[in-house]
Amino acid sequence: MLEIEKTVDLDRDLYKDAVAIREQVFVNEQGIPIEKEMKGEDGPCYYVGYVDSHPVATARVVKRTNEWLIQRVAVIFEERNKHYGTEMMEQIEQDALAQQAGRLILHAQDDVQSFYTQLGYQVEGDQFEEADLPHHVMTKDL
Repeated sequence: MLEIEKTVDLDRDLYKDAVAIREQVFVNEQGIPIEKEMKGEDGPCYYVGYVDSHPVATARVVKRTNEWLIQRVAVIFEERNKHYGTEMMEQIEQDALAQQAGRLILHAQDDVQSFYTQLGYQVEGDQFEEADLPHHVMTKDL
């Protein structure tokens, strides 16, 4: 089972764990340049999922007035297909509901749209490039 921790004050250890996962997934696996991956670190909320005290999943959330923007959702390669990404997204949704957010938004890489569709997200608008990869905006009303 995934143990999920979150911070809004950029707790150093939690942030380091989030960055390590993102570097492994986005930089090393997907070849996204580090400067593109690490841009925009302005005081968001971070979620990190642990299995046996090892960081395996992460997500970043930017809270807006009535919506939450979910970014940088990642699960390390060795721990995929164990539903950790689903657990992470469900926790974010529960927290958003508790804080009365009306909508969740994310920029999904096109090759993982089906994951988000299974969680109730819908594609909005045209395809665009982000970090040199095709993406679509996906949303879920709460």
